Amino acid sequence: MDLKQFVEAIRNWEIKIPAIKAGEKVKWKVLLNTDRGVIVDCEEGAFTGIILPKEVKELERSGVDLSVGTTLEAELIDPDILDDEGYYVISISKLLQYDKWKELVDAYKNDRVITVVPTEANLWGLLVDIHGIKGFLPLSQLAPVHYPRVEDGDQEKIFERLLDLIGKEFKVRIINLDEENKRMILSEREALREEREKILKDLKVGNVYEGTISGVSSYGLFVTIGGGIEGLVHISEITYGHVHDVNAFGKVGDKVKVKVIGYEDGKISLSMKQLKPDPWTVIPKKFKVGDIIEWEVVRFVPYGAFVRVYDDINWLVHLSELSDKPVSNPAEVLRLWEKVKAKIILLDPKNRKIGLSIKQVKEEEKKKKGRRSRNKKTEKTTWK
Repeated sequence: MDLKQFVEAIRNWEIKIPAIKAGEKVKWKVLLNTDRGVIVDCEEGAFTGIILPKEVKELERSGVDLSVGTTLEAELIDPDILDDEGYYVISISKLLQYDKWKELVDAYKNDRVITVVPTEANLWGLLVDIHGIKGFLPLSQLAPVHYPRVEDGDQEKIFERLLDLIGKEFKVRIINLDEENKRMILSEREALREEREKILKDLKVGNVYEGTISGVSSYGLFVTIGGGIEGLVHISEITYGHVHDVNAFGKVGDKVKVKVIGYEDGKISLSMKQLKPDPWTVIPKKFKVGDIIEWEVVRFVPYGAFVRVYDDINWLVHLSELSDKPVSNPAEVLRLWEKVKAKIILLDPKNRKIGLSIKQVKEEEKKKKGRRSRNKKTEKTTWK
């Protein structure tokens, strides 16, 4: 190559080099994905840049393709800022932000539902970042199934529940838009508006729905129908038997069938037990006074022990009916989950009562044993 050709080559090479200044738009191609970021070739080899890990994660969440060979436009952040290995730091978020903001404004004006993924949480709700556009989803605007219901209002527990929602997809509507600061307020409840209105239009006592448990409290289960309508299954409507622990009948997220039993002043009362046969209509057909049945011991209380009678019906054997000897604690004569024989001494389905006695069974067994002993003695005497 002679001098003329060399100078010409230098000129051609110089033409390809862009003015390296802040905010300059450059074309780039992905060379390599590393833990330190995405290494890119800028302006066909003019210089090498890097997209930092924090932005990489954000771009991947937004569905931007960063596989090797992909070509896009980016912005040079600052030519004076280089990473530890001397790469220029580039960003495509600002360029994407412009297009994304137009989409969001359009969604707001046309009342469209959009999908967002929270990246942070605070005590008041969830935070969203879409290429630098900030969104806030307040606690009050969460759908019932996501609302962090905490009976004692413990802020630490509320915050923990919110942290569990980070990274999940949410269908929302934009209810407020600040164009100057590129900020927006979001609502999951509003995204469910049409579904909620449709359900409320047809809602009446007697309707049966499949719902999702959205809260568990000491007084019952909260169940969401269709995502946006919430009702309460009071503890008395969970099952026909005694409910010792509400948590034993479901957890948040479980699917359950419920029946509407009340709808007044916007409050919906639901029942789970009314969707299955009443055990008290079966019990009189299966048992009668005088029957001696083997029952399972399920719970101790200071005044006796509960045994499982039928289905989820548990009934008390009073302390006075546990033994023919004085008993101050049921654990003195019984063990949990053991099978014991008890006699039905009262059966009143109308008032939903059963009287049981273990003592009478033992007394009868003693009498039988005594009779057998006397019979054996009589047999021996007769034989002699």
